[in-house]
Amino acid sequence: MEKKQQDSAFVYFNAAKDIFINQKDSLKVGKCLINMAIILADKGDYFGSQETSLSSIKYFNENNEENFETISANYNCLGIATQNLKNYKKAIYFYDKAIKFSADSLEKTKRSNNIAVAYSKLGDYKKSIKVFDELFIDKIVNQNQRFKFKILDNLAFTKFLQNKNYNAEPQLNKALEIREAEKDLWGQNASQAHLSDYFAYKNPVKSLFHAHKMYNIASQLKSPDDEIEALQKLVNLENTADSKKYFNIYLKLKDSLQTARNKAKNQFALVRYESEKNRADLLKSQAENTEKNYQLLVRNVALGLAFLATIIGIIWLKKRQERVKQEKELVHQENQLKIKNTELKYSKKIHDVVSNGVYQVMSEIENNPNIDKPEVLNKLEKIYEKSRDISYENLLENTVNTYKIQISNLVKSFSSDLIKPIIIGNEEDLWDKISSKIKTEFLIILQELLVNMKKHSEAKKLILKFEINKERLEIAYFDDGKGLGEIIQKKNGLQNTETRIFSCEGKLTFDETTGKGTKINISFPIKSD
Repeated sequence: MEKKQQDSAFVYFNAAKDIFINQKDSLKVGKCLINMAIILADKGDYFGSQETSLSSIKYFNENNEENFETISANYNCLGIATQNLKNYKKAIYFYDKAIKFSADSLEKTKRSNNIAVAYSKLGDYKKSIKVFDELFIDKIVNQNQRFKFKILDNLAFTKFLQNKNYNAEPQLNKALEIREAEKDLWGQNASQAHLSDYFAYKNPVKSLFHAHKMYNIASQLKSPDDEIEALQKLVNLENTADSKKYFNIYLKLKDSLQTARNKAKNQFALVRYESEKNRADLLKSQAENTEKNYQLLVRNVALGLAFLATIIGIIWLKKRQERVKQEKELVHQENQLKIKNTELKYSKKIHDVVSNGVYQVMSEIENNPNIDKPEVLNKLEKIYEKSRDISYENLLENTVNTYKIQISNLVKSFSSDLIKPIIIGNEEDLWDKISSKIKTEFLIILQELLVNMKKHSEAKKLILKFEINKERLEIAYFDDGKGLGEIIQKKNGLQNTETRIFSCEGKLTFDETTGKGTKINISFPIKSD
């Protein structure tokens, strides 16, 4: 990271994070996530930076002073990302939190400067000027000349924004003079930007001069965002011929920057996805090993019990009458259990066929104002017919559509202006390898998940991914809604869903998350009919 090799740094921080998770070193996990968030912000992925910073909070102890410096850095990173997303009120909230946990006086003043800038962006110049005035007379600020004249430059420009008649030129020029003497290119870049904006209506010639200066400095700094800002000023201030030239440069640079940022976003997202997938695979492998060990233990216990049973055989014969009585009681209990399971089965049928079917039709009507009335009536009639024959066994019977189309149509029925589902891997070749029983049950399972999403999650993004891995069908479900909560309530439809998965020898994993979306992994064995 110190060598500015951010792509590699991101990969290494991500790998280190996984190691620290295994070592249960929460503070170092959080530090890795903060550095990843800073890299994402530098690359222009402010949403990704926000998400990563927020995910690190749970790894810190806000009652432990050893964590304070890192917590402060994290909130400052959140403030910067949020400010770049133009949510200035929330940015101020994060900067205030950063100051609360900061022990370093200079860091506190820097974060106060960030707050003042955010107030200025918000248009609350009075509060902004108040903070800048307090900083300008602060002892720590006056011991750092470079920072002092940064405050002076920001203060003068904010006063000009508050009152266009305010003469900010002497202070702006003084700040620029000191920055040039200090060879502070980033500071000079900010000064030239402020001077160009200050003279934009007062003296266009001077404004153009400072815009050219800003563009040259931004080019030296290789800062595309500042180059674009300078080019926007030049387009507005130059004559027609030169304005067109700078406009073409502006378009080319903006397209190039957007392409680079999109590439970086995709690259970093892939790194994180692969990391999470590998971790999920590791946990699954550990679970399988645990299950094998458990089976071995059961076998050994069974052998021991068999040996013990041989020794106490005579005693067992004497108690045979009592045992027969117990067996009869067990048969009775099993019969009662069968009755309960039958009741549960029909309860599930009613929920899955009638309730979810009606909700699906309601969703289609809500999301498609031009829906065909006869088509709606036809679907309701089918639901009615199914409700009459509640003992149905296969939702795939009497259908002419391929399973791929059934999946697509089911997901599409929950699509709206607010949510556009993404389906990956839904191919007929994949479904040809899956048994009819699993396909029947999964159609109901998916319907239940979509109904829960529609009812409860307030999601805006839905991703479904299907793939075959090691002779198993792997299904990944994700939505960015409110999540299932810290304690998953397995009631009604969710309990039915789990029962259906287990009835097909499937596996179900809920990622632990609160308010950050729902992640569910389902897998089934590949078996022929």
